[in-house]
Amino acid sequence: MKNPPHSSTVTPERRLKLLTGIPGFGSLPETLLTELAANLHEEHFPLGAVIVAEGDVGDRLYLIESGEAEVSTPGAVEAVSLAVLGPGDMFGEIALLSAQGRRQATVTALTPVTTLSLMSSAFEAALAACPDVRFDLAATADTLLTAKFLKQQGSWRS
Repeated sequence: MKNPPHSSTVTPERRLKLLTGIPGFGSLPETLLTELAANLHEEHFPLGAVIVAEGDVGDRLYLIESGEAEVSTPGAVEAVSLAVLGPGDMFGEIALLSAQGRRQATVTALTPVTTLSLMSSAFEAALAACPDVRFDLAATADTLLTAKFLKQQGSWRS
C-alpha cells in the first residue's frame, strides 16, 4: 500500500539518470528522454508493502530511486526469492512487453522504497520512437523469465 502522494523529491537530473539506465533508453533522443522524465510519477512504499503482485495486470514499469525490494514467486512450499533490487533497478517491464500484460512476480519493499513509475502509454510512445529499444528490453525480459523458471524448478526439488 503506497503512501499518499506528496511533492517530488527526485531531481530532474536523477530522473534522467534512472531512465538512461533502462536497457536501450540511453540511445533515445534527449528531447524524448526529457519528456519521459517529466512523466515519471514518484511513489513511496513502506517496509513490507507489496508494490506489485504476481498475476495482476501491469500498467506501468518502476524504477527504484531509493530503498530495496525483493522479487519473488510462489514455490512448492514457500515463496522463491528471485532477486533483491536497489537504486537504479527496474521492474514491471515484462508485463508491458507481454501479450498477457500480467505481472510475472511479486515485488515487496524490504525497506522504505521510493520509485518512479512510467505509465504504459508513455513507455509505448518511447518504443514507437525507437523500436530497437523493444529488442533490448525483450532480451532482458527473456533472461529474467528463464532465471525465474530455473529457480522455481529448483524449489520443487527442495
